[in-house]
Amino acid sequence: MGHSFIEAIAKRRSHYHLADTKIVDDNTVILLVDKLLETMPTPFNVQSTRILLLFNEQHRELWNILMDIFREMLPPDRYEKSRQKIETAFMAGRGTLLFYEDSEALDTMRREYSMYANNVDTWAEHASAMFQFAAWTSLAEFGYGVSLQHYNPLIDKAVAERWMVNPNWRLIAQMPFGFPLDIPSERLQRSSPHERRIVFGEER
Repeated sequence: MGHSFIEAIAKRRSHYHLADTKIVDDNTVILLVDKLLETMPTPFNVQSTRILLLFNEQHRELWNILMDIFREMLPPDRYEKSRQKIETAFMAGRGTLLFYEDSEALDTMRREYSMYANNVDTWAEHASAMFQFAAWTSLAEFGYGVSLQHYNPLIDKAVAERWMVNPNWRLIAQMPFGFPLDIPSERLQRSSPHERRIVFGEER
């Protein structure tokens, strides 16, 4: 495993203060997503991951949808706090990737591999998580600040209507990205890796 890959993983952090400054052409991000869609592993090669990419005004409209929902749901003090976070950490950025799983493709997989039917949704989540991790790490390598959000199912219906999303697509996560204006805090020290793994049969 290349050292640069490990360094890229270690460098990947959550950023919550973004700007709309373009680091690479938007088309470079689109080509990245295309390459990940071509190469990321999926169970039985089902290729059920779907992506909605929003840039510029379309991206800002997404986060305005969330603020409109919160305005109806939250008391004024909580709404104001949420509005500030949304505007600074998400809306102020360059774009957003929305991750979906295609229920129709997964249903086909259930029929073709009926003995594994109960595992299909779990495996689809695994595939989506790998895609999210790869996209996050790659965007960070471009120099973008990124975070991963989960405002589904609050925004599902409004987003599907606004961007004519296939009704078979199930929203999994949202990934806003932009020029990073913040410096992430030090990583929290969790338990030692030695306490979180078991090894047998290694050679010394």
